[in-house]
Amino acid sequence: SAGHVVGVPSIHTHMCVPEEAYAAAVRSIFSNADYSGAATRYKNPQECWTRFEALLDRLGRPGAALHVVHIAGTNGKGTTSALCEAMLRESGVRVGLFTSPHLHCFRERIRIDGALVSREAVVAGMARVSAAAEAVGGASPFEKLTALALLCFDAAGVSWAVLETGLGGRWDATNHFSPRVCGVTRVGLDHVNVLGSTVREIAGEKAGILKRGVPAFSVAQAADAAEVLRAAAAAAGTSLTT
Repeated sequence: SAGHVVGVPSIHTHMCVPEEAYAAAVRSIFSNADYSGAATRYKNPQECWTRFEALLDRLGRPGAALHVVHIAGTNGKGTTSALCEAMLRESGVRVGLFTSPHLHCFRERIRIDGALVSREAVVAGMARVSAAAEAVGGASPFEKLTALALLCFDAAGVSWAVLETGLGGRWDATNHFSPRVCGVTRVGLDHVNVLGSTVREIAGEKAGILKRGVPAFSVAQAADAAEVLRAAAAAAGTSLTT
């Protein structure tokens, strides 16, 4: 449903948009989704990375001023992201949360201070994202979602954002920033057609979010994943708390 989730507040603006305009904005995000499992766009990750950089440039680098908490992993990254957001909000800062997928309502993916993003913000943001995507030669659904979230966070004036990776980490659309802290939840076999056929290979992709001078944490991992994460942290010149 595109409607409101019972018991969850939402951010509203004074502008009201027709339901059909909101539905069209959501459809435009997924208009080029590939559900075949072929994942052909991941065969050239550098090309996708460069194109998303161009998209961000076209949009004026949304999210550039945000303090980012970046979370990757196979299992538990949504829960970990939500916990980080709750702790930040409890500390008194304004915070945005970007996770996927949604359970009941598309707007669950983008939250502002714990509330669902408004339909109005989705419509306004997607008008900009769609125009920018067309100008740079296209964007994947997750790239459009990430850009939309960043625009919504900037428009709402939050100072912190918790970003959950969509797939992997190294080439993910959420990895175009210098975060304040990175976290890796339990790593297992997922998206093996894209990330690799072993836990070691997949851990290497998740470890791609680790950056020099940015403290990182990890939950307890299988031996292979733990070894890869420790080596990646050492190579990046950063600490890894386990």
